[in-house]
Amino acid sequence: MAPWPVGQIGQNSFETMLGFLLKKRGQRKPLLEAKTGARNRSARFIASAFAPRTLTCAVFLVAIAAIALIKESGVNYVVGQRIEQPIYARVDFSVPDPIHTKSDREAARAKTPSFYKLSDTALTYDRIRANLMRLYQMAVEANSFDAYALALGDANWPAEIKAYERLRALIDLPNDEGRTKYQGWINKLPLEDQHIVQNLSSEARDPQSLADFINLATNGETPGIIKKSHAELIPQENERAVQGIASFLARRLPAFELRPTVEAVVLATFKEQPTIIFDQERTQTAMQQAADQTPEAIATFELGKAFIPPGIIGSKEYKLLSAHHQAHQAFMGQETQQASILRQEWLLHRVGMVILVLALAIGLLAYITIYEPTIYSDRRRTVAFFALVPTTLLAIAILDVRVPSYPELILVPCLSMVMTLGIVFSRRFALGAGCITSLLAAVLADGSLTLLLVILTGVAAAAYQLDEVRSRTKLIRMGGVTAGIVFITTAAANLLENQAIPHVLERSVLGAIGTLISAFVVSGMLPFIEVLFNTATSLALLEWRDPTKPLLQLLAREAPGTYNHSLVIGTMAEAACEKIGANGLLAQVGALYHDIGKIHRPAYFAENQEGRISRHENLAPTMSLLIILGHVKDGLDLAKQYKLPKVLRRFIAEHHGTTVVRYFHRAASDKQVASGKHDRQVAEADFRYGGPKPKSKESAVLMLCDGIEGAVRALADPSVGRIESVVQQIVSDRLNDGQFDECDITLRELRVVEESLVKTLCSVYHGRVAYPKAQKESEQQKHPARMSG
Repeated sequence: MAPWPVGQIGQNSFETMLGFLLKKRGQRKPLLEAKTGARNRSARFIASAFAPRTLTCAVFLVAIAAIALIKESGVNYVVGQRIEQPIYARVDFSVPDPIHTKSDREAARAKTPSFYKLSDTALTYDRIRANLMRLYQMAVEANSFDAYALALGDANWPAEIKAYERLRALIDLPNDEGRTKYQGWINKLPLEDQHIVQNLSSEARDPQSLADFINLATNGETPGIIKKSHAELIPQENERAVQGIASFLARRLPAFELRPTVEAVVLATFKEQPTIIFDQERTQTAMQQAADQTPEAIATFELGKAFIPPGIIGSKEYKLLSAHHQAHQAFMGQETQQASILRQEWLLHRVGMVILVLALAIGLLAYITIYEPTIYSDRRRTVAFFALVPTTLLAIAILDVRVPSYPELILVPCLSMVMTLGIVFSRRFALGAGCITSLLAAVLADGSLTLLLVILTGVAAAAYQLDEVRSRTKLIRMGGVTAGIVFITTAAANLLENQAIPHVLERSVLGAIGTLISAFVVSGMLPFIEVLFNTATSLALLEWRDPTKPLLQLLAREAPGTYNHSLVIGTMAEAACEKIGANGLLAQVGALYHDIGKIHRPAYFAENQEGRISRHENLAPTMSLLIILGHVKDGLDLAKQYKLPKVLRRFIAEHHGTTVVRYFHRAASDKQVASGKHDRQVAEADFRYGGPKPKSKESAVLMLCDGIEGAVRALADPSVGRIESVVQQIVSDRLNDGQFDECDITLRELRVVEESLVKTLCSVYHGRVAYPKAQKESEQQKHPARMSG
């Protein structure tokens, strides 16, 4: 093989490195120009990176990631939920044990001794001494034993002859010495040492005392509290014990003859009145103090051990879960190895969540780019949409943290967003964006598959019904139907998880309530939604369709022919748009306002001219062109003045697109050729409307209706064949002229529009029976073609 020339090798290598910088003809650029091209590409890349659309998407993704990062985790269980597996502690934690605390405090109350106080001495001790002195006085007053016995009988005291004789012996002592001696015996009786108590075993307290003593308040010279064991107390209902005390006191009397009578007096008094009584108020105070001083019981749970068994989660278990969550959060802040491991787990969990939500958010951006790229064409709508989604997710995160017991409330922001998108955009876009947002909500809320299914079902039901909202009651009805579907879905999903019936009903009702709330929220926010998204809902369109609107009244008064023309093409446009799935109401209302610019100079337009008189006959074609073209600008000025929604202003600007004003272009061309200065026509570009071209199906249909209606109206004999020919010709002209290049209408849809327009026009311009009085000349008269405007 022959060796390669050195120069050739270098040349080939250089050409290989700079191959991307060669021109179409293969010539090499200088190295300096290659560097300049690289710099230009870098500049274009930087410019595209900082473009408004790119920055908006970047801010959107950052907002979604921030919400995922700042969102706090909570308890992922609700009261009444059934769990199949036990829940294990991730950290050691302790919680107050209310059951044991209550038990301990009840025990402290029961251990508190009862408080007693002395009964009124006038009813006990003083009464006994008074009765015993009365006994002495009876003996004084009785002259015989019979009289003495009669007096004691009235008092139900036993009468004994020996007692009477003993008392009479004391009475017979000189200087009342006997009374003094008897009084001394009575005073020495140890009555105050006897504690007769009533109902000791059933005191008016709860719980009953477990103490074997009482606290007795004394009223002596040194008042205080003394403890008395139950053994020292004599229950009043224990007759034997009371009898024994009475006998004991009687035996303390020196005169044994008087003992039976004294015993009867004491016994009768003690049976009627206890010597000490229960102090309920002081006892209750002491019991409450004992309970308050009892420390709160603490339940401790160890790491790795089950603290919630399988079964239904009640309020007690939910409090344990909340305490475990708080302990887990606090433990992660400690400087220990185990805490460091938990922090790493938490960080990895957050990283996974951020990656997942970013992936879903990017999917949402891709969905927007494919199915609703018009969002980026309106700055206000762009900002509103890219603020709506993060706001929805932020509301979901807040609800998940603040009211974790009611996860169904997540339906409120989710369905509110879907309803808003369904009103502003299409149902398909609302459904797709709502499903992706539902996945984002489930990830952020750490929701279960059950909750995700419920949200997706609600989203689908709401999006399906949002075909067109022409009344506020439609939203409420839609909310009611969706609430019913959510109720059934929630119940079925919870039954599938073997949840208890009360839990199933509670969750289902909450889901239905959340759905209804979202419908009422969107209904109330509808005017703000229109402003934020720079759109007009069907409700707003119906308001602008009202004939009493000042702008429509002005059009009907100043340009009645244009007003009737607008009514006709409004009917045509609505029918055609309904056939191809476009917004018929929008097209109809747009048709009503598309020619409002003719209000300023109505006489210069064919539909407003009287008879065959035309003001353009005395004007140069270029001057007439300015008047005809000016009605678009005048219409936009009027639209701004009367605050017409932007979605309707587009019909004013787009209903002629960039078509040629044929009549005046032909007149100008004929005049130029006739002058002999030029042998060719005037350039069409000089007689075109300024545009823009139709950007929506509704605008494209209105363009066709506007041109076709005027052409058919100019026909001398609008038969079906002629109408079809005119419709096909104008549709073909607009298509070949590229007027539909900027909207997404298809050839098949154009064919459907043709058929609809032919049908509508045939019904409007149907043939009529000629009356006998009609002149033959008038029947055959041909009308000149009218100018399009």
